[in-house]
Amino acid sequence: MINFRRALLCLALLSGCADNDLVKHNNPDAKRSYFSDASKCRQSAMQKQAFNVPTGKTATVVEIPVAYEENAFLDCMKHTGWPVPRADPTEYLEVSTACLKKAQAAENLDESYADCIKRSRLDVEVITDK
Repeated sequence: MINFRRALLCLALLSGCADNDLVKHNNPDAKRSYFSDASKCRQSAMQKQAFNVPTGKTATVVEIPVAYEENAFLDCMKHTGWPVPRADPTEYLEVSTACLKKAQAAENLDESYADCIKRSRLDVEVITDK
């Protein structure tokens, strides 16, 4: 009887883990579907305007993206079940301001600022022209 209870408890725990979003989204197939879902959500978040383009004796309607609605993208991603992290720019602004102050005393402002950002705790990519 005790083994039956243990087995029932294990089954309940496993079924709870199977319904967990973190477990679902960490498998390799989920990563592929993330980019597919994000692409669809980006397309749906684009505001388009239709233009009539004359083509010979008729006119063809061409839709051109004119604006991007961030909240629509976030809502779409939430609806598809993906977590939507929000970035907090305060740390970046603090580090960037401190690096800018340090770099102002240097001869080469851009190089000094880039080196300071590289040494900081921020995880950023520095674009170089080389």
